[in-house]
Amino acid sequence: MLSPHRPAVLAGFVLLTGAATWVRRYGPRAAAIGTLAFMGYLFTLFVRPTAHELPAFCLIAVGAVATQAVARAALRFEHPRRTLLALLADLRSASAAALRSAARPARAGVLRTRLARIDAVGRALTAWQRDYPTADHVGCSERSLALLVLDARVCTEETCDELVRAAGAASTGRDAPAALAHLETVLAPRASSARVEAATAWATRALSSQGRPVRDDVLEYLVARSTLAHAKLRRAEQTPGTRTLPHDAPASSTARPRSDVGAPPRPARAAPRWTPWRQWAPTSRLAVQAMVAATAAVAVGEAISASRWYWAVTSAFVVFAGTTTRGGVLTRAYRRVAGTAGGIVVGVGAVLLSGQHTSVLVGISVVAVFGMLYLGPVRYVYTPFFMTVVVVAVYAMLGDLRHDVLELRLEETLAGAVIGVLCAYAILSASSHPDLVGRVRACFRALDALLQVGDRTFGGRGDGHEALAALHELEAARDDVEATVEAMSAALLGRHESALEAVRLLDVVTRACGVLAQAVMRRGAHGDGSPADGDRVVQDAIAAVRRAADDARDRFDRVGDGGSARSAPLVSRVHRLPSDATGSQTAALFALARVEWALRRLTQPRPTRAPGRSG
Repeated sequence: MLSPHRPAVLAGFVLLTGAATWVRRYGPRAAAIGTLAFMGYLFTLFVRPTAHELPAFCLIAVGAVATQAVARAALRFEHPRRTLLALLADLRSASAAALRSAARPARAGVLRTRLARIDAVGRALTAWQRDYPTADHVGCSERSLALLVLDARVCTEETCDELVRAAGAASTGRDAPAALAHLETVLAPRASSARVEAATAWATRALSSQGRPVRDDVLEYLVARSTLAHAKLRRAEQTPGTRTLPHDAPASSTARPRSDVGAPPRPARAAPRWTPWRQWAPTSRLAVQAMVAATAAVAVGEAISASRWYWAVTSAFVVFAGTTTRGGVLTRAYRRVAGTAGGIVVGVGAVLLSGQHTSVLVGISVVAVFGMLYLGPVRYVYTPFFMTVVVVAVYAMLGDLRHDVLELRLEETLAGAVIGVLCAYAILSASSHPDLVGRVRACFRALDALLQVGDRTFGGRGDGHEALAALHELEAARDDVEATVEAMSAALLGRHESALEAVRLLDVVTRACGVLAQAVMRRGAHGDGSPADGDRVVQDAIAAVRRAADDARDRFDRVGDGGSARSAPLVSRVHRLPSDATGSQTAALFALARVEWALRRLTQPRPTRAPGRSG
């Protein structure tokens, strides 16, 4: 209808670009609809389908939607017990992968990624428990299963830490390989019942007073604990669910705690008089930037090539997707350009090796689409990389693969990315620092919520059932901080190592809090059987950690402030525990000492500025 009036067509396109960016405020589904509308409009602009071609295009769209609907419907018919068994098998698989990485430490990032996978499976199991009654599908109560899963996670992580330490010191005991073989048996997907029982019996003997003491060999002791923890999970999953089990924990025990628990957020600073847009919602600011970028990309793209200008517009649009900060836009822009350049090189190489055989080119396209969908969510650079490989393969199948087309692909992509970055930094620009600080504050609020649960439980005012939910909220907040730093890596050039060090310390805090949550839940389950003196020592330690957390949080607000005066480390308070202290009290105190150590590192003054200050 508007095709005879090109200015009107382009004006509608620019408005649609802004609308597609703005609707992201309503969640992933709205963002997907906006992106689909943008791509559909862009498709009609450069393909210009005629009226008699529309039925064919509509049929293709209906077929794609129907395929997606059938796939999603098939997934929804999964039985709850099968889903639970699959998640528990995934937990064992992730644990085995983490142990293999720890035994052969090459890169610390690989182990952290695999430990994060264990965390993700743990959260998925908690989500399953929110949706289904545990006792109906497995032979234990909701709280018992939650504690078994947490035990398996914590024991596996502690074993990985000790494996890394032992490998670095070359001090692995001579019996360690045999001990690890028992753990591998329990984690194996097709291990026989007899082998699992033999491994369980070994772990039970190793941890009992009658068996050979292994406490002198920390690694064997931790391996035995991990073996027993995973064996208990296996035993629980093999028992069918029944409604005759003891009364379960209340359903609210796995609900997410209130996000406003802990220290109240600081009041927002008033916006500077001449920059009121900094108080706008991020999607509103990004919508204006995206519209200006689309307008400029159309002009620049057509100046480069009248037939391939849409590549520049697409790049200018997608660099604003999946981020809310100018630092994120910069990072996505350079990853899009790098992925496109790499895709051209690999795509041309694959086409040359294929010998122009159509079947091979189709296979290359299918593999590239799989890589884009599988690896794209992990890191954005893979999306343009594999998409460009598909483009190269398709042009080769059409017989239109020329070097000038590939040059235009790279030039248009670079132009669109540069325009997007310039608009993000020059139009309604706002620093990325507040977004990062906000996510860090959320992390500290989640930490404080868990510490409050621990204080109530060791003070006899709670049963600790909220500890697991508080831990999951802390893990989610930690993941948000890590994702934000990763998305701003280009803007943090020169300070990226400092930011990554802060993320690693937050990871130490979170993993120590896993041990703390385990101790809190066990303390709540044992009721009043713990020595009161030991509980008071733990409560004092919790108060000290909360003060250290306040200092660490303030560091992100007052750059260069090294925090308050240092007190003695918490680990020095171990001697205050009574001789009859329970295991949960001892474990809680050591976990709190590790949390405090990481928080002290966060408050140490550094010569560089806080991460993200100028992003």
